Amino acid sequence: MVVEDEALLSEVVASVLGAEFESKHVEEVRDGETAWELFQATSFDFVVLDLMLPKLDGLSLARRMLKLDRNIRILIFSSECDDYTIREVTRSGVLGFVDKKELSLEVLFAAINEVSAGYPYYSANAQKQIAKMWEDPLAYYKLLTEREFHAVRLIALGHDLKTSAQELQVSECTVRRHKKNAMKKLNISDESSLMRFALEKGLVKFKGGLDWTEVSHQKH
Repeated sequence: MVVEDEALLSEVVASVLGAEFESKHVEEVRDGETAWELFQATSFDFVVLDLMLPKLDGLSLARRMLKLDRNIRILIFSSECDDYTIREVTRSGVLGFVDKKELSLEVLFAAINEVSAGYPYYSANAQKQIAKMWEDPLAYYKLLTEREFHAVRLIALGHDLKTSAQELQVSECTVRRHKKNAMKKLNISDESSLMRFALEKGLVKFKGGLDWTEVSHQKH
């Protein structure tokens, strides 16, 4: 299945899968909800999808698919290749990721070949991002606890203390403490700097409906 709202790219990928990889059955879908309904009703071996999908974002879709079938092989395309995106993709269980800025027929063939065979494939930009995050001792996810990170992200997304507390299932006082501790660890002194940090790391997306981080509701 190819899940991509850009018709031309979807057609190219579907054509390559059919002609070069001899896939007998290729479905093209334009939004995440339709893809999820089709996935539940039909057996697929391999899925190519975009992260920025209408109705249901690609990462949420991938997680649902992997929960239903741990053996499904998923390749993601995205124009987002920031710290946050790459970290969430690598944590999701998805086998492959290609930065759309690097997409060529050569990269497409290599990515499909590796992922469909059950091997991981990350394009060059994604590999650089992973290496940078791995080597950086001050990477945000190494400095912050899970709850501090979630508090910062919710506030950067525009939530006030009350709605952040409801989302995290803790008190407003706890959210305030998480925010204060996080800003201290990140050496951030004001709200505008916090927003710049969130934008730089990709925690805030400009397209609506994208909330990729899975929140654990264990209180601490």
